[in-house]
Amino acid sequence: MEIKEHQIFEMKNVLSFRGKITQQTLVDKRTEIDSLIKEFGARPIHPPVTTSFGVEQGSGEPLMDLEILIPLDKDVSHEVLVKKLPGYRFKPVFLLTNAVMLHNTGSDISIEDSIKRLYSYISSRNMKPITTLYNITFNDPDDPKDLIVDLIIGIDPNKL
Repeated sequence: MEIKEHQIFEMKNVLSFRGKITQQTLVDKRTEIDSLIKEFGARPIHPPVTTSFGVEQGSGEPLMDLEILIPLDKDVSHEVLVKKLPGYRFKPVFLLTNAVMLHNTGSDISIEDSIKRLYSYISSRNMKPITTLYNITFNDPDDPKDLIVDLIIGIDPNKL
């Protein structure tokens, strides 16, 4: 597993949902998003990209402040605007520049260990993260050990 610096990641026509949800309701939210995309007459061109802004303890299960980003084959900004759905936005372009990326094939080490390795790399080089960590998944396997994902985080280009 190689860590690469100065990476660029770009998506166009991105449907975004950000909200506080439990792990249990995440499956329902993914189903809702898939239904909306079909209703809008669009198709995803890449599996969802996710990022977490934090976790709170709810009245039982933890609440994740999560964003799910799905690049589509067309502009659905009008449909999102008309529907006025809480938590949903349309982003014409999503762009991460000067990012540090680690490619994880699941069979190498766990996602958690990969994240630790990436943050250790960033810290040891006195880099300053300026975005949350994004998970760019390439597959949706039944077994988490088979998950292929890029872990990517934007870095401040200034050297202080």
